[in-house]
This record gives sequence, structure tokens and C-alpha cells, in this order.
Amino acid sequence: MTMLSAHQQAAHTRHLLIESYLEDGMEIVGIKLSLTSADAQTRVGTDRPLWGWLTNTMEVTNGDVIADPAGLGLRAEAELVFVLGDDIHGPGVTSRDVLAATAALCPGIELPARYDGDAAPTADGLIARNALANHFVVGAPHAAWQHLDLSLLGVVMDVDGEPIASGCTANVMGHPANAIASVANDLARQGGSGLRSGQLIFTGAITPAVVLQPGMTLEANFAHLGSIGISVDRES
Repeated sequence: MTMLSAHQQAAHTRHLLIESYLEDGMEIVGIKLSLTSADAQTRVGTDRPLWGWLTNTMEVTNGDVIADPAGLGLRAEAELVFVLGDDIHGPGVTSRDVLAATAALCPGIELPARYDGDAAPTADGLIARNALANHFVVGAPHAAWQHLDLSLLGVVMDVDGEPIASGCTANVMGHPANAIASVANDLARQGGSGLRSGQLIFTGAITPAVVLQPGMTLEANFAHLGSIGISVDRES
């Protein structure tokens, strides 16, 4: 199988997965970006970010207690979330186009699925698995964000009140809007429908992932945007 046909097969597998979600009554509410750093792209042999669709059933309410059975290996990543006020259609989308179409920003936490199997993750494997889209937490929207430098927005992750990881949005392709523009243009090249007004866009990990443990309380503290968090059931 050639690289192109393998990529096409992976995209087709993702398409069938999303079709099954829709047939089960789920709704697409947004998109998550993955591999938004050069190091992450190099590890799986690609030169661009990937994406997966988010459904309404994946949302976890801010402050909820979740279950993470021992051995499941769920991880949490702090991410900046864009809320679109206008549609974005490629090709030719730039970061300025993305910012012009953005209605609000939110703090977010993504809880990607574990990559199953013994082999190391590959780009095609991630595509076929919908970029491991699993669960997400989104905080309150902030409509007055235009004065913020979105390339230097800081985030600190706390576990049980103690800082454990930190980062800034420059980790996401220099600026999260660059990552969104890249994916919007890839969607156009693949004949996709583009990104729609009202959708949430999780722009990729700002901080290193934190592995969830039973009894843990996790909080992501975003400069200017506030904090969100979850706890893990002690009986997990």
C-alpha cells in the first residue's frame, strides 16, 4: 500500500466512524487539533497538524468528577479553545482570517483516548482513530479577547493545588491561529466542508500531558481567561 493510499484509507476509516456517531444521534460540536508542535509531528512522521471531530457526548462539565479505571491511562492537556462566529473555508486561509472569524476564546482541557495497540502511534493511525478524540472540558467564553497576545498566553496545570506543568500558546505552532488555518486548508484539499460558525476548536496541547490518577483534582489556570478543572473518582 502506498503512503497516499494508506492516508486515504485512514481518512475513510475516520469518515465511517463519524458517520456511525451521527447515525447514533450524536452531533458534531467542534474539532480538536493534534500534533501542533514540531516535535510531535516528527515523532509520527508528518509535517502538519491532524484533527478529529468532537461530538456533544464527549463533553465533560467543568468541575465534574470523572471515572478513570486503573490502567486506562487517561491524560489531560490544557488547550486554548476558539469559538467561531463565522464559517472558515479554505484554501488560502491565514491566521488573520481565523482571528477575524473568532467570536470568543475559552479555557479548555482535553482528555484524549489512549492509543491502542503495542506499536508506536503513526499519522495514519491517529487519523483513523479520529485523532483520539474522547472527552473535553470547556470553560466560559470570553468575547473581549482582542487585546490579548495569543502567542504568549500562559497556562499552569495544578494537581491537588500544586503546580505540576506549565506552558504558553507559542507551543502551538507559534500561534494557535496558525494551527487552525493549516487544518482549514487541509480540509479544503480533502474536499471537506470547512469549519462552521458556532463550532469549538481545541487548538492543541499547551502544557505537557498529565496522567490522571484516582482521587486527583486537576485545574488548568489560564492567564486572563480563568480556570477550569475536573476531579477523578477515588474509586477509579
